[in-house]
Amino acid sequence: MSSFMLGSTALLETLTIRVKNRNNMIQFYQGILGFKLKQEENALAIMGTVDSHLEQLWLEESPRAREHFGEVKKLVNYTIEISHVAELASIYQRLVQANHDILSIDFTPGTIDICLMDPEQNQLILTTPQTTTKIETVEALGEQGKLETVLSANTRVKALTLNVPNKEEARIFFTDVLGLTASHLQTTHEKALSLALEESDEENILTPTHEILGIDFLKFTISEADLLALEAHLVAQNIEFFIDKKKSILTIYDPVGVEWWFTKEKTK
Repeated sequence: MSSFMLGSTALLETLTIRVKNRNNMIQFYQGILGFKLKQEENALAIMGTVDSHLEQLWLEESPRAREHFGEVKKLVNYTIEISHVAELASIYQRLVQANHDILSIDFTPGTIDICLMDPEQNQLILTTPQTTTKIETVEALGEQGKLETVLSANTRVKALTLNVPNKEEARIFFTDVLGLTASHLQTTHEKALSLALEESDEENILTPTHEILGIDFLKFTISEADLLALEAHLVAQNIEFFIDKKKSILTIYDPVGVEWWFTKEKTK
């Protein structure tokens, strides 16, 4: 077992999803969830929030990629953390107004969670901390929001669940190679990304990401020191990876072919 830990500066900045119909997905992520369309570049739609420079979500249109809607693929689900109950309540109102299916709404003492599918059947969970006045019903939740409320700067992708062919082998990769914590499969940044694994023998989970819709890659920012430490660790482990000549970006594929990008933080 490796003692290497991914540096605490590694922050997940962007989740990239390969999509069939970018316009439909923009309409959902902007019009219903409340993201802002920051920029469109060729096939790429860059989504973020109104008052932040971060790009939490990239939607990459790939008309030739196979859909496999309704089938098991690499991504089981991902979780978006919403800053306030009022923002989640506003999303709930827009979901109801659009007659968009909601799979479940769970009220716990600590959080409110809404589980749903986006238009291309990527499952996502929207979560927000409970307020001091606990909300326990959908009626009470609906009263907390306004249709026009959008997502604030602290919105982030908090967790991912991936299908893998062998959970133990995948766990070894994520802990011993990438350096996630062994106890909870998390990064060590204060805004940690949590990873969960489910085992599947479906062939779709090993299809190259450019050939199938769904999760494509994850982009982290990381300090120069932590980037170089990761490089040295991978070299010592004889693991295949890419790093550019300027040592500003390092990329590596996980066991199901999802690419993890680590890009050097820009100096201020």
